[in-house]
Amino acid sequence: MIKKIIVIILVIVSTTFYFIKESRIEKNSVIKLMIDNHVDSFDPAIAFNNDSLFVMAQAMETLYQYHYLKRPFEVIPGLAEGMPEISNNGQIYTFKIKKNIYYHETAGIDSRTRFVLADDFIWQIKRLAFQPLKSTGKWLFEGKIKGFDKFSTEVGDDFSKFLKTEIEGVRKINDHSFQIELVRPEPNLLYFLSMQFTSPVPLEVILENKNDLSSVLVGTGPYELTHKTSNKYFFKKFKNFHEEYYPTSGDRYANTENLLSSSKKKLPFIKNVIIEVISDEDLKWNMFLNKQVDILDVPKKYLVDVSNSQSKLSSDFRERGISVKHFSRQTTRWFGFNMNDNVIGDNLNLRKAIAYAINYDRYIELMTNNTNLKSSSVFNPSIKGYSPTHKLPYSYDLEKAKKYFAKSGYKPGELTLTYSTRGTQELQLEEGEFLQSQLKKIGIELKINVLSFSDFLKFGRSGQLQFWTDNWIYDYPDAENLLQLLVSKNHPGINKSGYHNKKVDMLYEELSKTLEFEKREKLMFEIEDIVEAELPWIMLMYESTYIVQHEYVKNFRKSFFIRNYIKYLQVY
Repeated sequence: MIKKIIVIILVIVSTTFYFIKESRIEKNSVIKLMIDNHVDSFDPAIAFNNDSLFVMAQAMETLYQYHYLKRPFEVIPGLAEGMPEISNNGQIYTFKIKKNIYYHETAGIDSRTRFVLADDFIWQIKRLAFQPLKSTGKWLFEGKIKGFDKFSTEVGDDFSKFLKTEIEGVRKINDHSFQIELVRPEPNLLYFLSMQFTSPVPLEVILENKNDLSSVLVGTGPYELTHKTSNKYFFKKFKNFHEEYYPTSGDRYANTENLLSSSKKKLPFIKNVIIEVISDEDLKWNMFLNKQVDILDVPKKYLVDVSNSQSKLSSDFRERGISVKHFSRQTTRWFGFNMNDNVIGDNLNLRKAIAYAINYDRYIELMTNNTNLKSSSVFNPSIKGYSPTHKLPYSYDLEKAKKYFAKSGYKPGELTLTYSTRGTQELQLEEGEFLQSQLKKIGIELKINVLSFSDFLKFGRSGQLQFWTDNWIYDYPDAENLLQLLVSKNHPGINKSGYHNKKVDMLYEELSKTLEFEKREKLMFEIEDIVEAELPWIMLMYESTYIVQHEYVKNFRKSFFIRNYIKYLQVY
């Protein structure tokens, strides 16, 4: 009998240990996430849509990265050993890179012995300049690194010249340090070196793959790609990932949201990552509810219920252990005018009439179900250059709109303008119809020209639109990135408005080479005042996003710039 009891106890104990062991294995085992589009290329010189960059960021690293828990955004070392040494009045940067950083197993690399070297960063900068790649990241260094443009022109499409020719302003010091010499000071260089475009690429990978890295993910990051299917990307924790630890400090949000509980712990936590391509909103939603996806950007059709804390859905979420979080995006939206148009561009009173005729609160309600924030500045709140006390010089006021319209020289019913959509989706058509109804109240007829997004970009950048909606997703967290859209040399091109002001051009040129933040901020404010007075844009809103996540996911914080966030997450 005693033997029987002992056997039973042993069985219970062993079973208990088995379940404890299993639960530990399951903890941080896998996270499942979702994107809208397939990755067309893994080449860091080419890929530039958000989905591609997100997938690549789990495997790739750069010299610098952003502090996960601090806003405003703070640049910290990634593969760099520390912050750079800056000399020659801000024109020479010397970088030291960490030693013993392994690459993942990739075509052309012996992952057992291949560490990151200074040459790998230099090769990638050369690839950005190499014309046959038509790199979307070439703009980072054009006219900025000494000899970059000359290299691109001289080498042309000759791969043998690419291999033998050096860029004058990029010099190797030794295996673990190199220098970049600039034509003039560049205040945003560290932001550029935090972008995927500048991920290191070894020469042997370039040669093995004939400089076509579209299907080769060259990485040193916390996760390596094991395989992919037609709609899924599978990653596993990289066993040779270098030492990196969860942050020990953060801003107010990080503290109030308990995002520092993992401080000092070694990254990454999660063992496996699955990223699935799903574009259908209903399918996304149902997969999230069924725990086939752990974190999800809320599809637009569900925003009303999710954003309403009193809705039945919110109550259901609380019972099911689902949390809803609201994050601002680094995206700004406005109505744009063609300043070269002989009707609207030459008539400031007409532009003012339109600015006062728009019910901005109603616009945000219609377009976003009140999930976005009304603009108070040209600049985005999460970007350097924004002042929380700033106010736009116009607001919804129908009487003022009518007075300015009268001053414009037109009478009600005499003027017809053409508004072009930035796509063919129902919401974009509704946006045009809303604007049409607003302007009708002051006597302006609005013709809606429905364009596909590709046609919108083509006609907009060639200066062929009259009136449209535009937005900008910041490439890096500095107002200069937005202000380039108002510089005359960028028209035709990204300056769709064809805006031209010599003073703004002069101030922007000074801003682009000024390092001290106080001076930069003063220049930004001065440009903003001029632009708001001349009104090439009517500022609308700052875009935001709602996230739903299962509460077994810890440490999540949304940011457009920080795409390598999976390494910070834990799953319980």
